Amino acid sequence: MKRKHICLINYDMCHWGGVEQVIENMGLALQKEYKISIISLCTGFLKTYEGIDCHTIINRKARVREILIQGYFKLVRTINRNHVDIIMVCGPCAGTIVALVKPFIKAKIIFADHLNLRGSWDNKPICRMLYWNSKMSDYTVTLTKQNRNDYIRYFHISPKKICYIYNWIDEQVFKTAQTYQADSKKIITAGRLEYEKGYDRLIEIAKIVLPQHPDWEWHIYGGGELEKTIEHKIMDCGLEKQLILKGMSKKLLEEYHNYSIFALTSYIEGLPLVLLEAKVNHLPSVSFDILTGPSEIIQDGHNGYLVQDGDISAFARRLGQLMDNEGLRESFSSHACDNIDKFRKSKILRQWKSLFNRLLS
Repeated sequence: MKRKHICLINYDMCHWGGVEQVIENMGLALQKEYKISIISLCTGFLKTYEGIDCHTIINRKARVREILIQGYFKLVRTINRNHVDIIMVCGPCAGTIVALVKPFIKAKIIFADHLNLRGSWDNKPICRMLYWNSKMSDYTVTLTKQNRNDYIRYFHISPKKICYIYNWIDEQVFKTAQTYQADSKKIITAGRLEYEKGYDRLIEIAKIVLPQHPDWEWHIYGGGELEKTIEHKIMDCGLEKQLILKGMSKKLLEEYHNYSIFALTSYIEGLPLVLLEAKVNHLPSVSFDILTGPSEIIQDGHNGYLVQDGDISAFARRLGQLMDNEGLRESFSSHACDNIDKFRKSKILRQWKSLFNRLLS
């Protein structure tokens, strides 16, 4: 029996980030049962994948209008000549382009949204694209339950045409997890050094808790455009001996066991991978209860704390409670992996395959 063809489409596979990693993981995981191809609408690919056909529509960086003008019919031909059965398209811009070729292709379209609808609400162009994509696609998949509910509430998407499927935790995370060290007096935060990750309020929290705990350190992993700005703010606060930028680490998974608390201060997230990695490594976590993400990972008062978004004092207080109480850290750590199965690869792949079968029936 001929294998069904799943095509994963992204705007730019050279602009590497979480979405590109998800596409790579999906393609590699599904290729045993399906024919898999990946389309990068512009620029190209950083990697090649054995057994996966990779196609580039415009061989350079290009805007949406350029791709539509110069690559519209090439995209249609690429999809139709390869007899694609299902397209899974990620991102608002890519989703809009694929929605516009829908009249000329036979493939079913799944729009996979990795953003946060309410977090994007004030960005009207993005919001309009999300609405258009979800209306034009055969099915929409969000990253969290909350985001699914928001699509139904604000965009009036039929509940029958939308579901949520989490990103899975890579098996390597489980393999590298080590014994939790409750006596470690170190906090870890990891993520791009960009505005949405909330490093401005992280520093405000650090100004409260670190002087009260001179034997503790707070380490930040990641790189980005705000690195120098954050570094200068840390020095201005006189916290450089305790609040330390560690830069990018290719071995971050091996670092978690050196810490006893994970802190997330983001303004906006989809489903934060670093919070899942901390969970697998049995770290109690403290996070602002932002619109989507943390509340589906942390059980407040059971394996971490969820703090009202923006309440700096409450965040500092909860963090201080964990820093002061090793027994509490141990208790939270013992429950860190509760409900971890919903993020396992095997379960999430079953959900995707079930959706494919539904669309193809």
